[in-house]
Amino acid sequence: MPEILLKNFWMLLRGAEWTLILSCATVVLATVMGVILAILRIFAGPVFRALVGVYVYLMRGVPLLLLLFYMYYGLPYSGIDIPPLPGGILVMSIYFAAFMCEVFRAAIESIPRAQWEAGQSLGMRLPLLLTVVVLPQAIRLSMPPFINTCVLLIKSTSLVSIIGLWELTMAGRQIVERTFAPFQILIGVAMIYFIICYSLSLLGRFAEKRMSYVH
Repeated sequence: MPEILLKNFWMLLRGAEWTLILSCATVVLATVMGVILAILRIFAGPVFRALVGVYVYLMRGVPLLLLLFYMYYGLPYSGIDIPPLPGGILVMSIYFAAFMCEVFRAAIESIPRAQWEAGQSLGMRLPLLLTVVVLPQAIRLSMPPFINTCVLLIKSTSLVSIIGLWELTMAGRQIVERTFAPFQILIGVAMIYFIICYSLSLLGRFAEKRMSYVH
């Protein structure tokens, strides 16, 4: 590893720490929102289902960078000024909640009808049926696409550097501006992103095996 990268590696690690903080906060919020939206899209009335459907298709059809620009540059003109950190987390959560919604919706709808009927035959109402019967199975089925979405989310955190948030990409850019060594520094940034995402993929595979049925 080049000496210049070793000297600045601590700064990249600090940036990676903020990337993880931003990613974890966004994953938690987007997951909660995604589960709620998935349940509404399946079980709510036609008006709510239509509204959620419009939201999902709109978020999936608009670039995340455009939403970040709108939050940072557009909202202040309306008198709404959100600090970069909570604003970045909020925008990314709203964006990725649409992807999470589709992940959980597909998992819930893939549960065999017999499972629903069995719970109903025992007198379970919908909230209890979802909590005890449907969601535990849906979580297992949604694990692979959920992990893939989380990996995409982690890589997308690099976009928040555009609105001034300090994270791994911003740290790498600042080091490059000071050292004029983009080749070595950007390789280090890419290595850290790869380690984070690959570790998450391995964790997802482990969780998937642990939650799989024993045949």
